[in-house]
Amino acid sequence: MAATSRFNLQQVFHAILQPSTETDLLEAQRARVLRTIALVVGVIALFSTVIFVVLSAPSVNILYADAGMVGHGIANAIMFAMLFVVQVLLRRGRVRLASLLYVLVFQVALVAQFVYLGMQPEVFILFALPIIMSAVLLGRTWTTIITIAAVGALWMTMIPGYPDQIPAQGGIFTTAPVAAASLLLGTVGYIVLAFIASSLIGMLELYVHTMRRTNLQLEAAAALSQAAATSRSLAELLELVVTRIQKAYGFYHAQVFLVDQEGRNARLQASTGRAGAALLARGHYLPVGSQSVVGQCTGMGQPVVVNDTARSATHRPNPLLPDTRAELALPLVVQNQVIGAIDVQSVVPDVFQPDDIRSLQVMAGQLAVSINQTRLLEELQTRAAENEGLLRDAQGNLREIEELNRRLTREGWADYLRARRSRGGLGYTLSSQVIERDTGWTTPMRQAYQSERSVVIRQDQHANIAAIPMRLRGETIGVLEVERSGERPWTNDELEMAEVLVERLVIAIENARLYEQATQSIQREQFVNQVSQQVQSAQTIDEVLQAALTELSAMLGASRGVVQISPRDTAPPDGGQVQP
Repeated sequence: MAATSRFNLQQVFHAILQPSTETDLLEAQRARVLRTIALVVGVIALFSTVIFVVLSAPSVNILYADAGMVGHGIANAIMFAMLFVVQVLLRRGRVRLASLLYVLVFQVALVAQFVYLGMQPEVFILFALPIIMSAVLLGRTWTTIITIAAVGALWMTMIPGYPDQIPAQGGIFTTAPVAAASLLLGTVGYIVLAFIASSLIGMLELYVHTMRRTNLQLEAAAALSQAAATSRSLAELLELVVTRIQKAYGFYHAQVFLVDQEGRNARLQASTGRAGAALLARGHYLPVGSQSVVGQCTGMGQPVVVNDTARSATHRPNPLLPDTRAELALPLVVQNQVIGAIDVQSVVPDVFQPDDIRSLQVMAGQLAVSINQTRLLEELQTRAAENEGLLRDAQGNLREIEELNRRLTREGWADYLRARRSRGGLGYTLSSQVIERDTGWTTPMRQAYQSERSVVIRQDQHANIAAIPMRLRGETIGVLEVERSGERPWTNDELEMAEVLVERLVIAIENARLYEQATQSIQREQFVNQVSQQVQSAQTIDEVLQAALTELSAMLGASRGVVQISPRDTAPPDGGQVQP
């Protein structure tokens, strides 16, 4: 019990010394109230001091003794100086400290007034002001402390002189019994006033706290919706969710588990704080249906609430989270299937109320849908990446095939032209209705061949030339050039029609080349077969050599042929001389 009281007292003083945040609306309102009170009281103290100075002049009937005048002046000077102290502390954000100092100084000033002036009616009434100010500015705890201090100061001032000096003090205490009765009534009145003021302020603080918490919960829900729409990965989404939930509800710890594909274990995916980082690093998981809050939640598909971990057999203590006193797990359900759970923990027992559970259930349902959508998106992205890889491979293969076709086409026509050059070049010119063999290349033809695009040139103002490349499987194998005399240029439609005709011409030329080469292959095969038959019909080596030499010379059109047999182990006859 003593430890708890000491801890609470430390919290009270810690709250006094901490600067307020810009987002604390209640503290901002308290700062405005304190600034107004300090200004009003400081101005009143200043004018009161001036008035008492005037009243203390010799020409004026003095109402109070010199000691009372001095005490009143000191009290007013202190309250006027506190105006500047309050302003300095408020500028530095020390709202609670400024409030406490002001209330205490105000209380001391009233005690000084009482000591020097006696318990006048206005002083007796003003004793209630510190109680009201402490309730408004400091809260319920400090209201109790200030009330006790006010009543204690009043009694300690009166008791030493009771009953002989009470009438001598003047003011409203004309007799000792009246003074005693007044003190008792005043004490009761101050206590009742403190109770009413602190209750009203407590209700206001509870309302503000509830509204702030509701706003944070709405912000968390809105952030979850935004994260679901903008998060690029599931890990980023879950990390944002646990951070927002912990901040909105003020939980000790928040984490998200997802059930693996086998449905056996709930594996930790996101967790807050250093403990969460350590749990993630070691791959923390809990079996589905195990004796733990998360295990029971994922196993049953229902919320599991433990408001007192010390008395629960379901809660599984974690050495990394030693301060947990309450735990709540909510299932993440998509299409009647549990995909995971949200687990939150608090250091305060009995903290999970029905309203919090309902709001968290709504958020859990929203998160489950977002997780499912993010998973589907990641699967689509993975498939898209795989398809892009397949497309790149297919494009690479297609380029290789195109390059192979171009190379085979180029080599095929090169072989054909080399064989054809033995019988003359492959090219023709039509002029004046006469076709002549021609292997020359004009400048437009070379331009079209190199650029692999049609070239149109107007020459000498009397001729329009169009050179159209002949492309086959991506390879340019030639150029067709046509020339039109006169002033009539080539139109785009005519050029397109010529290109279409050239495409068909190229196909016909290719087919003719293939047919011609196939025919030559057949003839060569027939010749080989014929020679083989002649050779195979011979009975001796001499007959074989003679038959081969005769058939080859006849087929190739040779006028002379020689054949010799001489292995490398033996020297050629006649010294190895070769006959001309």
